[in-house]
Amino acid sequence: MAGIIRVYVKEVRGTVDREDANAVAARVGLIKVTNVCRKIVNQATIDAPVDSGFLRGQHGMTVKVMKTRVKGTVVNRAKYAAAVHDGATIGPRTIRARRKKALAFTMGGKTVIVRAVRHPGARIPGNPWLAKAAERVSVSEGFRFQRTVVSD
Repeated sequence: MAGIIRVYVKEVRGTVDREDANAVAARVGLIKVTNVCRKIVNQATIDAPVDSGFLRGQHGMTVKVMKTRVKGTVVNRAKYAAAVHDGATIGPRTIRARRKKALAFTMGGKTVIVRAVRHPGARIPGNPWLAKAAERVSVSEGFRFQRTVVSD
């Protein structure tokens, strides 16, 4: 699952001949959408949470010129980006030692050694850095944005 932000041109106007209208609109739209997508990528890179820095380096963009519109897509390609962006639920489970015979940890000032522990599960809240970057940049540039979630 990856989060994708699609940014569309709200309004492009100009005076041109009928024959050249589509070509001029496509060029103007391509320039505007490319600039906004680049700004969103830059802002998302700044806003992305950092642990190892891998998530920050996985932002990318594509811009496509179609018959009636220009579509820009900003995406983060890290496998865990959607879980960080939207949050995740971890179910209850048993944690066992992998490399040793037992787990050792300190609890209440005493060292505890056990073969396994039960984790009750948890809800990890999301950090929607990409959606916030898209909203901030696109609104300030006069665009509208639409968020879609794509499953892999």
